[in-house]
Amino acid sequence: MKTVGAVIAVGLALAACDVLAPSTRPAGPDGEAATAAPGGGAFSHSQSEDISGSYRATGVTGGALTLTQVFVGQTQDFEAWEAGRRSTTFAPVMVEFTREGQTVRVLPDRYAVSDGRVSMRGTAPGVGEVSVDLRLDKGALATARRNLGGSEDAALTGSVRIGGRSVTGVKLSWYGGD
Repeated sequence: MKTVGAVIAVGLALAACDVLAPSTRPAGPDGEAATAAPGGGAFSHSQSEDISGSYRATGVTGGALTLTQVFVGQTQDFEAWEAGRRSTTFAPVMVEFTREGQTVRVLPDRYAVSDGRVSMRGTAPGVGEVSVDLRLDKGALATARRNLGGSEDAALTGSVRIGGRSVTGVKLSWYGGD
C-alpha cells in the first residue's frame, strides 16, 4: 500500500508541475507560448452552437481607427482562456482595427458570449478602451456558412465604443477567417 500511495503522490506532484509551469503550457494558435492570468468571473461563454469565425466590418471608424473585424473562437479557445492559458496576441474574442495601414488587435479584459450575443471589453495601447455589444442573427450566419462566407448579410449587429466615441448600427458579415 505504501508503494501505491507513493506512486499517487509522485503522479500528483508531476501533474501540479505541469499545471504551474508556464513553459509546459501549449502554445497559442500563433505559436506563442500561452501565459497564465488569474480568473475572476470576467469571462463567460455559453454557446450551444458553433458561432466561431471572423466577422468583417465595413465603414466603421473611430477617429484614426477603422474597425476591420471581430473574431470569435471555438469552444476550446474559450475553455483555454478561462482556465488561465492566455496568449498576448490571441484570444477567443478579439476586435481588430487598422490605423495607418497597421493592424491593431484588442484582446478582452472581459467578455460574455452566448448563442445570441457577443459582448467584449478590452484595452490596447494607443487606442484606450474598446467595447462591442453585438447580437447574432442565426439565419444570416447559417446563410453565410452555406455560401462559404459569400453572403454580405449582417450576422452580427450592434454597437462599438472606441474610447469616448460610440458607433451604433454596426453590421458585420461572417466570412470564416483566413
